[in-house]
Amino acid sequence: MKDLKFAVIGGGFMGKAHSIALATYPMYVWPTPYYPQRELIVEINDMLAAESGQRFGFNRAGTDWRQAVEDPEIDVIDVLVPNVLHYDVVMAAIEAGKHVICEKPLALDGDKARRMADAAEAAGIVNQVGFNWRLTPAIQLAKKLIDEGAIGEIRSVRSFWLGEFFNDPSVPLVWRFQKEQAGSGALGDIGSHAIDFSRFLAGEITEVQGVQQHFIKERPLPGGTGTGVVEVDDATAFMVRFESGATGYIESSWAAPGHKSDAGFEITGSTGSLSFTWERMSELRFYDGRDAADRQGYRTILVGPPHPYGEHFWPVPGYQISYSDTKVIQILDFIQAVSGEKAAPQTTFRDGLRSTLVEEAVMESARTGQWTKVARD
Repeated sequence: MKDLKFAVIGGGFMGKAHSIALATYPMYVWPTPYYPQRELIVEINDMLAAESGQRFGFNRAGTDWRQAVEDPEIDVIDVLVPNVLHYDVVMAAIEAGKHVICEKPLALDGDKARRMADAAEAAGIVNQVGFNWRLTPAIQLAKKLIDEGAIGEIRSVRSFWLGEFFNDPSVPLVWRFQKEQAGSGALGDIGSHAIDFSRFLAGEITEVQGVQQHFIKERPLPGGTGTGVVEVDDATAFMVRFESGATGYIESSWAAPGHKSDAGFEITGSTGSLSFTWERMSELRFYDGRDAADRQGYRTILVGPPHPYGEHFWPVPGYQISYSDTKVIQILDFIQAVSGEKAAPQTTFRDGLRSTLVEEAVMESARTGQWTKVARD
């Protein structure tokens, strides 16, 4: 077994999530061809770097991502910085021959995302976007059932990611609310997950018609020195057409009272249906229209060892897994690709590009009020 040394670029919420996954990975996945080593964490200043290094259990801490990229001891660059910085860090890491993980959205626009995907593929490095939501065992089981024909031909898809965490107007005007820093708001931040698992389950999206809403026009500036304009969407909804001929609807909002972390889907097929919500993430609801008439209805499948990735967690179905466990699955998917056990992770930069192209088409449709074709990757 070899060490695979990670440099995590960025702390905060995602730094915590990725550090927990790296730390707990060998407790769930054993034996493993590579042992993920928390080698280096990079933060914006010395104080935060020292704090994050101690808190998250890294061997070293620093403030210069360029040094991390150039460090010959580092095998993997894990990019968790604001969206606007993804391109520069990722491209430098690819040029240095490092394997790369990048949080979503991959880039601010399709052109940059395409350059990132093309460069990673040309360099032959393992590349992954943080679409961990599709790696949830219940969603993986849904894909298995669809591929086996359990619901017949997909006819319609309704996907969503609804939260209320930015419905509070007192939340300061951080980078997520600035278009030049984030690219988009709820659409890119959480809607990208709904786009990704919709594509994963039902195939490529070819055309969209969308609307975007801005509920909170201004927010207080950090430090209490006045207010600033919110430049991105609080909610985006759009109709979709899939390459298969299926149709659907995708909705994302971070200002939806009553929804804490409500992501999921309803998929209707010719012979059955599937339903899932992240707030009950260890459950998949399955309806089989071929059941006898006197016993038809949704059944609830409790995810456990018999299901995709379930064998790595608890020995009894229904014991539940958590958000951080899906990040463990993400690291497993990545390490399997590095070791050659699989050709590539499930969620490569190419998937990040395709999500970005859907997002761009949605924003253009919202601007024009017309159905808009999704650009080819």
